[in-house]
Amino acid sequence: MQIILDKVQKKHLALITELARTLKIEVIEGIEDDRYYLDAMKEGEKSPLLTKDEKDAFLRSLTHAD
Repeated sequence: MQIILDKVQKKHLALITELARTLKIEVIEGIEDDRYYLDAMKEGEKSPLLTKDEKDAFLRSLTHAD
């Protein structure tokens, strides 16, 4: 299970995180991290799950560049 936190005061994060750990719940803060997504995309380029053409088609679909 995952919980996405949005608009949570920093002082409450420690308590929420400890509670989630006790309940075996993964907590993801609601703060988007552009560096994380960029790194994940670069790592995905190395993935053998899709061919180069499939990856290119997917990227084109994101920008609506058909």
